[in-house]
Amino acid sequence: TTGPLEADHLAQEHGYLINGTHLACYLSHLNAYRRMVSENIETALILEDDIDMEMDIRERHSKIMSQIGQKYGGDWDMLFVGHCTYDANEPVGLRPPWGHRERRNAELYEAEYPMCMHAYALTKECARRLAVVLEERLKTVGQDIDLVLAIGVQFGMSTVLGVSPPPIVQVGRNVFASDLSLPGNGDTAQRLDKSTLFHLGLRSIDPRTLPQYIDWAITAL
Repeated sequence: TTGPLEADHLAQEHGYLINGTHLACYLSHLNAYRRMVSENIETALILEDDIDMEMDIRERHSKIMSQIGQKYGGDWDMLFVGHCTYDANEPVGLRPPWGHRERRNAELYEAEYPMCMHAYALTKECARRLAVVLEERLKTVGQDIDLVLAIGVQFGMSTVLGVSPPPIVQVGRNVFASDLSLPGNGDTAQRLDKSTLFHLGLRSIDPRTLPQYIDWAITAL
């Protein structure tokens, strides 16, 4: 991984438009794509270190991949099994009411503006394209990696799928600190039916009591 100080040095050396922890995060994902290409890895699941997931994640993931196989075959690029923001990801028909706390069956959809990079899968061919595009955009766009990808999806750069509700979520900042977020009070993660971390005694609040979505702008205060 790339640390913030090393990222600052790389930004100055190569003329990147972002630096510090934001560049470090960007490069961590970019290096994973490069590794997929160099080691001929057909598909990979990328997970950040501040996540919680459903205890039956294997069964859920198997069902998700079965849906993808039936509908898309191998013609997909990215799959967001975790995402954030209420209004930027899911079609209106899939969104629950704000604050919804009831269990819902997982549904697959085509994401038009995916946000957050804590849990997603991608194919080798997608990684090959992203390794080139994201390197170029470090010098021309100057945005966090999820914003760069979201803009690319809007212009048809990739076939990106999402899962509603997400079975992998980012946890509240009092559980695991995020390199890119301010400390916050309370557990601000999204809802889970059966939290792995809660089962292990690593979270004080059962995520079943949380709403399906969070507002990062509010919870970061």
